[in-house]
Amino acid sequence: MKNKKNSWRIAYIDGKFSKYKETDFWRLGPMKNFPVLFSLSLVMFVGIILTIVFK
Repeated sequence: MKNKKNSWRIAYIDGKFSKYKETDFWRLGPMKNFPVLFSLSLVMFVGIILTIVFK
């Protein structure tokens, strides 16, 4: 699974369904080395801290 670069997506565009490859943006940067739940928790805590600081 780590070698997977693209995901197939199906979109309804202009009255028809079409398949296209889409890169998984969440797994391209530094987050690719972390488990998904940990990286989502990290983003949540950063969001909470930024909300408190800039409130």
